Amino acid sequence: MPRQTEDMDEQEEGGGAMSLERAISAVLKRIKLVFCLTIMAAAVVAASVYVMPDRYDASAIVQIDPRFKSITQLDGVVSELRGDSSTVESEIEIIQSRPIILQVIETLDLRNDPEFLAPSRLTQLLTRIGIYEEYKPGPPRPQRPRESIADILTVDEPGTSRPESDWIADAFMRRLKVTRVRNTLLIDIRFSASESRKAARIANTIAEVYLKEQLASKTRASSTASVLLDKKLDEMRSQVSDAERRVEQWKAEHNVFDSEGEDLSEKQLARLMEQTVAARNETSEAKAKFEQAQKLARAGDSGTALLEVLKSDTVRVLKEQMANATRRAAELRTKYGPKHPDILKVNAEVAEAESQIKAEIERLIENLQNQAEVAVERERQLVQSLNQLKDQQVATKDVSAELKDLEREAASSRQIFEALLVRYKQTSETQGLQLPDVRIIEKADAPQFPASPKRKQLIMMAGFGGLILGLGLAILLELLAPGISRQEDVSRTLETDHLSSVPMPNSDDAVISAAKAVRLVVAEPQSRYADAIRDARRELDMRRTSTAPRIILVTSSVAGEGAEVIASNLAHNYAMTGGRPLLIDGDLRLLPLTRQLAAERSRGLFDQVIDGQPIEAAILRDGLTDLHFLPAMGQAPPRKSIPETLNSDAMAQALAGLKSYFDTIIISAPPLLPVIDGRILADYADQIVFVVAWQKTPKQIAKAALKTLGINNRKLSGAVLNDVAIESLDETRGWQRGFMSSRHTKDMSGSRYAA
Repeated sequence: MPRQTEDMDEQEEGGGAMSLERAISAVLKRIKLVFCLTIMAAAVVAASVYVMPDRYDASAIVQIDPRFKSITQLDGVVSELRGDSSTVESEIEIIQSRPIILQVIETLDLRNDPEFLAPSRLTQLLTRIGIYEEYKPGPPRPQRPRESIADILTVDEPGTSRPESDWIADAFMRRLKVTRVRNTLLIDIRFSASESRKAARIANTIAEVYLKEQLASKTRASSTASVLLDKKLDEMRSQVSDAERRVEQWKAEHNVFDSEGEDLSEKQLARLMEQTVAARNETSEAKAKFEQAQKLARAGDSGTALLEVLKSDTVRVLKEQMANATRRAAELRTKYGPKHPDILKVNAEVAEAESQIKAEIERLIENLQNQAEVAVERERQLVQSLNQLKDQQVATKDVSAELKDLEREAASSRQIFEALLVRYKQTSETQGLQLPDVRIIEKADAPQFPASPKRKQLIMMAGFGGLILGLGLAILLELLAPGISRQEDVSRTLETDHLSSVPMPNSDDAVISAAKAVRLVVAEPQSRYADAIRDARRELDMRRTSTAPRIILVTSSVAGEGAEVIASNLAHNYAMTGGRPLLIDGDLRLLPLTRQLAAERSRGLFDQVIDGQPIEAAILRDGLTDLHFLPAMGQAPPRKSIPETLNSDAMAQALAGLKSYFDTIIISAPPLLPVIDGRILADYADQIVFVVAWQKTPKQIAKAALKTLGINNRKLSGAVLNDVAIESLDETRGWQRGFMSSRHTKDMSGSRYAA
C-alpha cells in the first residue's frame, strides 16, 4: 500500500474520517450519554415552563371592504379604501398605532390594571443597572368623554402632560399582534393577556375603536370640506355676478344681439360658408359631366356611354323599338328581296328610331351644359356674398374680441361656481350618511386554553435539542479518540490489513486472572474471544505463502497491549485443532508467558542458547491441548547480553532446527519501541502479527513502531485490535454485551506444563 505523507499522518491523529457507520457506532457506544443529555435538557426546560404563567390569546377579525358603499348616489369627500396590499398594510399600522392604543387604554381603564402596571423582569433588570428608566404611572386621572383620538393626544388637564415613553402603552403594544390573513383583505387582531375574558374584551375593543375612528375620520373630513366649500361659494357667487354684468353692459353699448346664445353675424357667416362649399361641389360635378360628354363627342361617340343617357327611360324605349325593327328586318331579308315593301317599311322604322335616339342624346348633352352654367353662376354669387360678409366681420373683429374675453371670464366663473355648489350640496347631504370601509367579521371569544407557554412543544424541542447535542458530543468524542478504534483506521493509518478485533476478556468472574487470560480459548471455547482468535488464525493461514514450517512473530508497539496474550491463545488454538505448534516466550526481559505458563521452569531458550545445549531439552508440553511451550529462561538472571544472544548464529540454528519438529512456531516478542529484541526476532519470522490496543495505542506510536521493522515490514501479515469493547463489536451485528455462556468454563489457571 502506498505510504501517506507526514501531513496526512498528522491529520489522522484526530480520529480519522467520519462515515455513517462510524457515527452510528459512536452513538451506540455512548448511548447512555446521549440519553442522559436528552433527559436533562427536557427536565430543565420542563421545570422552567411549568413555573411560567399562562397567557391567553383572543383574536378578532376585521375585513377591508373596497366595494362602493353609499346610502345616496352622491360621492363622499373621502374615497373608499382600495383592496391592494399597500392599503391593507397601512390599515394594519393604523390599528396598532399609538392613538388607537391610547383610546383603548382609556376606554377600558387599563392604567389601573395590575397586569400592565408591573414591568417585565428584563425591564426591572435594565432599570437596576441604569440602562432603562422605568416609567412609573401616577394616580389614575378622572374619566371624561372623548370625541376623537385627536382629543386624547391634544387635550389634557391644565398642568399635566403624558410622558414621551408611556409604559402602559409600551406594555400594551408588546401584547398586541396585528397580521394579515394570508393574501386576503382580512386583518387578524390578536391580543395576549393573563385572563381569557380580558384578552377577548381588549381584542374586541380594539376592533370597535378602529371601526369608529375610521368612520369618524370620514365625518371630520366631510365637515371640514363643507365649511371650506361654503366660504368659497360666497366668493364665487360675487365673481359670477360681476362677470355677467360686464358682458351685458358691453353688448348694450355696442348694439350686439344674440340668437340662441350666439352672435347673428357669426351664424350667418357659418351658413353662407356651408352653402358656398355645397355650390362648389355641385359646380365641379356639373362641369365634370359636361366635359365627359364633350370628350366622347370628340372621340366619335354619339354619347351613348354617358351615364345620363344610360339612365334615360326615353333612350331605353327608343333602343328597344330600334332593336325590334332591326330583328324584323333581318327576318324579312330571308324571305324577300331588298326592294320588298315590308323591308322598306322596316328600314324606315329603324332609321326613325336612330334619329330619335340621336336627338334625345343631343338634348341631354345640352341639358348638362345648362346645368354647368347655372352652377357656375350660383357659385359666383355665393362667393361674392361670402367675401362681403367676411369684410364686415374683419371690421368688427377687434370690437368683438373684448366681448369674447368677457364672456369666457363669465363662463369659467359660472362653471366653477356651479361645480362648487354641486359639491357643497353633496357634502352637506352625505355628512351624516357615512359608512365605514371596514367591518367586523368575527368577534373575539374568551379562549378556553392558554396559548402560551406551549409546554409540550418546548419540552419536545428541548428533548430534541438535547438529543442533537448528545449525538454531536458522541461523534465528537469518537473523532477525538486518541487511538485506533475501527478496522478502517487500521488500513488507513497503519497501512496494513486488519486480521481480527479481539474483545476485552470477560467472564462470569469479576476479574479474569492473567493465567486464565493466556488460555482463554481453552477455558471458554464458545466465547466471542475464542471466535476472534479463530478469525486471526484464519487470516494468517490465508496469507501463508507456502506449506513449509513457519515462524509467526507476535509483537506490539509498547508493553501492556496484550501481545503475549494474543500469542498464547493463538498457539493454543493451533494446538486444539490437531497441529504441531510451538509457543516461545521471546520476551527475555519481562518473561510474561513464562511466569504464567511455566513458573517452576528450570531452563529456557536463553539458557540453552548460551550454553550450547539442544534447545529441545527445554521445551514443555501441555497435557490437555498438547501444545509445546519454550520458556524464555530459567529462574537465574541472564549471564550475557540479550540482544547479542538473540542475534547470534546459535539462535538462528536453534530456530531452524525447531522447524524440523514443529509446523507452526509462535514467538511472543517484546515491544518494538522500548528494546531492540523484537526487531531482532523479526529477522527470523516468516509472518509478523502486530497487536494494537483498542483506543489506547496512539496512532503515531503504532506507526513509529512499524517503521522500526525496516525491510521486515514486508513480512507483516496484519494487525490485531486487542481489548475491543463489546459495544464496538456489536454495532453491526446486534450482539449483546457479554459472551455466550460456555459449557466448557473449566478454570485452567492452575494447569502447568510438563517436560
